[in-house]
Amino acid sequence: MEIAIGAALALGVCGLGVIAGFERDRAFYPVMLIVIASYYDLFAVIGGDESVLGIELAISLGFAALAVLGFRVNLWLTVAGLLGHAGLDVFHGHVVTNPGLPSWWPMFCASFDAVAGFYLLWALTFKRIGASDPLSFRIRIRPYVDAELAASQGAERAGDAAAAFQHLERAHVLGQRSTVQHVRVHVLMLLWALRNHKAGEAFGQFTRVIGAATKTWAGLIPSGNTGGANVSPFKPMAIPDDLAELIDVARSPRLWVN
Repeated sequence: MEIAIGAALALGVCGLGVIAGFERDRAFYPVMLIVIASYYDLFAVIGGDESVLGIELAISLGFAALAVLGFRVNLWLTVAGLLGHAGLDVFHGHVVTNPGLPSWWPMFCASFDAVAGFYLLWALTFKRIGASDPLSFRIRIRPYVDAELAASQGAERAGDAAAAFQHLERAHVLGQRSTVQHVRVHVLMLLWALRNHKAGEAFGQFTRVIGAATKTWAGLIPSGNTGGANVSPFKPMAIPDDLAELIDVARSPRLWVN
């Protein structure tokens, strides 16, 4: 019975999302994943077992991180999260013994997750919902980053390596809130260092590529940092006025559309 009720509820929630227009908001399914994963935390609190609560919190935070990535990067990650949580539901009792967990919940939750996950899979496959946001900051900021990278290439072709790196720094300031652009700029800085035989800079950029790839999505970036090895990767810096204006435009879909 709990399987049928979970599946029916998922269909109802997804249907309501279509009718009311909720699914047009990219946050709809990621928030659904976060909420459904958090119930195990609630049951652990009810059960009064702190060690179980710690395990459940760690698991739910993992799914919350996947939901955030799905929202910010690509909704296919949210599909993976929903279907993965359905699998966890089925085997939950083999992973952790939660004394506050109702016996009917795992299969109810598994059927809800599976139906919601497969609906989202269908909606993405047939383009009812866009997997990535066409007006995301990553896409809006790219033309401005590209312009600085082109200026950097031009300066290097002209034999001015210092000016080339300055344009890379400006590109870094512009793109550092996008994981794709942040990593891209640090890779180009690394290549610049190798071409110009700057061993210290090359080592610094190697570590910064890793940092950009692993921390940008969580917002762990110092605003205005120019990205070179000559400054701490944790140091916030003032953003030049012209770059701040471009960032503001890229952050606002309304300004972009107009």
